[in-house]
Amino acid sequence: MMKAKCGATALFPVLLIFLCLLPDTVLSFSATPTKSTWRSGISDPTAKAIDAVKDLCASTPCRMPDPNQGESGLAFLFVSQKYNDLFEELIRTARLALGKDTTLLSVVGGGVIGGGTESDDPTIPAMSLLYGVLPPSAGLEVFMFGPDEAPPPSSSEAWKAIGRGQDTPSYVVFADGFAPVQSILEGLDSSGKAGAVVAGGISCPTFGVESPTVAINGKGYPRGSAVGVGFSGSVGLQVVTAQGCRPVGPPFGVTKANGSMVEELENKPAMEILSTIVEGDYLTDQDKALVEANGLLCGLAARGESPSSSSVTNGDYLVRQIIGFRVPGFMIGGDTKKGDILRFHVRDRTAALEDMENMMGRAKTERSFAGSQKAGVPLAALQFSCVARGRPLFGSPNVDLERVSELAGKDAKQQVGGFFANGELGPVGIAGVGLGDGRKTHIHAFTTIAATICDFGGDGDGKGEGNQGVAGGGEGDLSAWG
Repeated sequence: MMKAKCGATALFPVLLIFLCLLPDTVLSFSATPTKSTWRSGISDPTAKAIDAVKDLCASTPCRMPDPNQGESGLAFLFVSQKYNDLFEELIRTARLALGKDTTLLSVVGGGVIGGGTESDDPTIPAMSLLYGVLPPSAGLEVFMFGPDEAPPPSSSEAWKAIGRGQDTPSYVVFADGFAPVQSILEGLDSSGKAGAVVAGGISCPTFGVESPTVAINGKGYPRGSAVGVGFSGSVGLQVVTAQGCRPVGPPFGVTKANGSMVEELENKPAMEILSTIVEGDYLTDQDKALVEANGLLCGLAARGESPSSSSVTNGDYLVRQIIGFRVPGFMIGGDTKKGDILRFHVRDRTAALEDMENMMGRAKTERSFAGSQKAGVPLAALQFSCVARGRPLFGSPNVDLERVSELAGKDAKQQVGGFFANGELGPVGIAGVGLGDGRKTHIHAFTTIAATICDFGGDGDGKGEGNQGVAGGGEGDLSAWG
C-alpha cells in the first residue's frame, strides 16, 4: 500500500489521499525564504546515541515553523550503520524532539553527511540532520510502499493523483534494497505531465541486523519498504548526477541476454569480447592498474536517453558491477536485454572529480540562463553519494561536499545533508531547472546525486495560499480511510 500524509503520520491508500488533496487553486509564492532557515548538523560520536540525537535535534534547526503562519518543517535524519540496531529508538526520539509540525524522513546509510562534514566511515557512530522551514506556499505529502504490496503499473491514474496535476513534480525517495525500486521510479516518472524530478538513495543495512532502515515521522518500515516525500506548490528540486567511472574500449550492442546474464555482444560470446578488452590494446597501463585494484565494470546506456551508440556520451551510462561468469557470458548487477548498448568502465578518481566539477558548472550555468523565477531560490541541498566515494575514492575528505554546497549558495556547506548509499536514485545529467525539465530516473552506482531544494515562487509578495492540510484521523489512525 502507498500511504501519505502532510505533516503528521496518518497513512492511507494512495488514490483517496491524493485525490482528496488535489488543490483547488494554483499556489503562489509566499515570503521569500532565506538560507538561514535551513541548516544541517552532525552528531557527537562520543555521546550516547539517544543523547546525541536529542542534542542534534535541539541544536540544528535555525528556528521552528510557525503553523499559525502556514509554515511547516521538513527534516531528514541520516543514521550510520553503527546505529542500525538502535534505528527505531532514534527515529522515535527525533520525532518527539522535532514535533508534529515537522515532516521527518529517516534512513540508514554507509556514512552520513552534515554539519559541513562527510562522515564516510561506516564503523564510526554518526547521525546527521538537515532541517528547514518551508513557506506557506509549499506543500508536502509523504508516501510509503510496504513489502507485501506491489506498486501500481506506471500507466495507473494513481500516479497522476500523486503528481497533483503538476507538470514536473519533485520527490525524495529512500528505499530498502529489497524494495521494488525500479517500479516505484517508473511510476513517479509518470506522475507529472512532463515527467518528474526524483532524487534519493538505497539504504545500507548492517549485516545480520533485522531493524528497519527507512522511516517516516518516527515509524520504521520493514525490509522491502520504500518511503518518500513529494513537493508541491512553490518548492521543488533541481537534481544533478555526477559519475564516478569512465569508459574504456568501444561501445558494444547487446545481441543476446537473459535478465542479468549478458550472453552475446555484437553476435559474439560476451566472454570473448571481455577478454579482448582486458588482454588487448584497449587498456593503458593506468587502466590495467585500476582494473587490478577495483575490477572491471560495465555501463549500460540509459534507456530512453540516447537512441544509438553514436549519440551516447560518457555520462549516459548506468554503471554496473560484473558479479559472475558463466560461459559464454557474464552476469552484471542489473537486468539487460537485446538492443542495449554496453561499454566497459573503470573507477577513476580523476574522472570522478572532473565529472563532478563539470556537472556542477553545467547546473550553475543552466540556472543562470533560466531567469530568476525558473532558476529558483536555493534553500538547501541533499547529497546522496555511493559508499565507494568519499575518502576511499578521493583520498581526502569532503571532496564531493565542497562542490555540492556550491549549488546551495556561497559558503553553504552547513546547508547540505545526506548519506552514503548502496545505490543512488536520480536522472542522467540534470533535471528540474525551473521545474520545467523532468527526466527519466535511474538506479545509479558510483555516483553522487546532488538535489537542491529550491523555492520557485519568485515574486516574494507574501500572498501565497497555504497547502498544509491534514487528511485522515490523526497520528497513525487508518480508520478514517477504511
